Amino acid sequence: MITREYVEKVISSVVDAADYAEFQKHVTDDFIYEFMGTQPYSGEWRGPDAVKRQFTAFNENFTTDFRVKVTELYVGAEKNTAVARLQSLPLTDLGGGDYRQHCVWFAYFNDSGKIRRLVDYSDTKLVDEMIVRVQTAKMQKLREGSGAGGPTRVTARNEIAH
Repeated sequence: MITREYVEKVISSVVDAADYAEFQKHVTDDFIYEFMGTQPYSGEWRGPDAVKRQFTAFNENFTTDFRVKVTELYVGAEKNTAVARLQSLPLTDLGGGDYRQHCVWFAYFNDSGKIRRLVDYSDTKLVDEMIVRVQTAKMQKLREGSGAGGPTRVTARNEIAH
């Protein structure tokens, strides 16, 4: 049976520390990260590294790494489930817009305490608007014939990517 402390540890490993290797120790081999909505990131991401792959793809839209914090956590030990309300840290997307996501994760654990499915409900309108801004900025650069101008992405290693 899962406990609140255990769920906090597991979720914290990915949202607070971005320690994907630690998080992957707590998911099943057939783990599914289901991102709800209609945007390109929606759908079932499969495998223990699914959250890492989705976050990595999503990060390509921002000037810094996408990070979230848990603002509320509910644990239903008798049903091996947990619900986490998350809020992203303030971000600037590559289109120059402000981005502040609020989402909910529903985590479903197996009897061994490993997450078998994580369902993410995010503000899809916010994501859609960000995608349009980022793609518009990319097309503007291409029309101008230069890579200069507009926000640049700073990676975790402080390398600048255009």
